[in-house]
Amino acid sequence: IRSKESRLKIRHELKIPLDGYVIGHVARMTPWKGQALLLKAFLDYSTNNSNAYLLLIGTPVFDNDHYYNSIIKIIESNSLVHRVIMPGYRDDLHAMYSAMDLFLYPSIEKDTSPLALISAISSGLPVGVSNIASLTEIVDKCNQIDTFNPTKSDEMSAIMKKYENDEIRKKSGMLNREAGIKYFDISIHGQKMQQIIDLV
Repeated sequence: IRSKESRLKIRHELKIPLDGYVIGHVARMTPWKGQALLLKAFLDYSTNNSNAYLLLIGTPVFDNDHYYNSIIKIIESNSLVHRVIMPGYRDDLHAMYSAMDLFLYPSIEKDTSPLALISAISSGLPVGVSNIASLTEIVDKCNQIDTFNPTKSDEMSAIMKKYENDEIRKKSGMLNREAGIKYFDISIHGQKMQQIIDLV
């Protein structure tokens, strides 16, 4: 569950203003997760919103240092080091979700039931995901989720613009949390399994 206390703590740690609009993403740093595409969309969007921040959480694995470094170079070359924050691996994701206002998930290849995405939904964040086939099951269960073509920056930018509105964020986040609890909460699945066992 997102909390005001965690929101204040993380934003203070990462030097993000309390009134800043934070777009977040969580995944390991690898090309098929789409961080470079998300960054491109943010670069376009941020020219019209000087109070927007992009929070990219995750680290490269295996031989993806080149991809990670290429993202850093794009950030540096656009003078956005203070507005695109990359804190690396974090084990306090619930607190990180509390610091965000919107969660975007731009995977470009098969990505079945990603825990970071499910956690963002269940935490009560408004969410946008790429319209790839493997994420269809999640999208179908959460009617408030926005979808986009990850190769089209303007579609991602439009979602960023949409959720500038605090009331829209709250309504969408609340409905996502309800769907997350209903469909993805591990305790719910545990109860259903126990009911089946009891019947047997």
